[in-house]
Amino acid sequence: MSRLSRFVPPSVVAAGLALLAIQPALAAYPERTITVVCASAAGGAVDVTTRIITDHMSKTLGQSIVVQNEPGAGGTLSINQVSKAKPDGYTLLTIGPSVGTIKELFPNATADVQRDLQPVTIIGQTPMVLVTHKDVPGTDYGSLLAYIKAHPGELTFASNGRGSAGHLAGSLFKKMANADLRYIPYRSTPQATADLMGGRISMIWLSSLGNLGGSDLVRPIAVTLAGERWKQFPNVPTFDELGLNGYEITTWVSMYAPKDAPPEVAEKLTAAVNAALADPEVQARFDKIGVVKPRATGPAFLQKYLNDEIEKWGDILRTTKDTD
Repeated sequence: MSRLSRFVPPSVVAAGLALLAIQPALAAYPERTITVVCASAAGGAVDVTTRIITDHMSKTLGQSIVVQNEPGAGGTLSINQVSKAKPDGYTLLTIGPSVGTIKELFPNATADVQRDLQPVTIIGQTPMVLVTHKDVPGTDYGSLLAYIKAHPGELTFASNGRGSAGHLAGSLFKKMANADLRYIPYRSTPQATADLMGGRISMIWLSSLGNLGGSDLVRPIAVTLAGERWKQFPNVPTFDELGLNGYEITTWVSMYAPKDAPPEVAEKLTAAVNAALADPEVQARFDKIGVVKPRATGPAFLQKYLNDEIEKWGDILRTTKDTD
């Protein structure tokens, strides 16, 4: 028996040996293909953002990254899948802003991001723009808000269902600006947009105007990004700069690993994301689809951002109704 073993419990010795065995593996990470489970259908904003970032990450990390689309149930299916994976950094999750509303919209879901996953980093954000029909009184934010105040409940806003980004954007506006609007839910954004063009609804929050950009039937009012203007609409002010301080909603895309993944894995992944965000080619691809770089990256920032989003949207969903 060695002198060390007489004073150190066997369990501690075993744990130390296990840690020493892990360190070389972490230093070499990644040594094989990484799978990113994307909680979005192929071609959606979350999927496209994920693929742009992971394309570059694979070059930095020197390994292939396969994106596997697993949409459904507000992202809970993907969360459950990744939470059960081995916490070695070879199975990751990317998910959109639905991660901040799961607790309210799916109260019976077994998935719990805060409990079951390890935050890695935010990888991109897509703002929205408030668009009104041309016949809506008010040609700018100030005159529009004045009209809403003078005619409570007259104007309407639409989205593709409760809990969608458009619904949350409108509901947040109602609360922060004390604006009395009626909400009209639609089955899809194209249907809602068609009714906006036809003047059957007053306004809508959109992440892209598509072929509406040159239409004289609609009027962009303000952008939902706090602190800076959106390159897609450089002449359209943000709600924040117009006086609705702190108003922000984006389609933010974040990356997670299974709980108990080593911190070194998150560090390497964050460094690879940062390298992608610093690449002019990635920035050009982001600009093309309207994605902006996050204000910060890394596990600590994502953890705080996630907690704040869950609190913010939980309050909004608890205090609004489908017919509000």
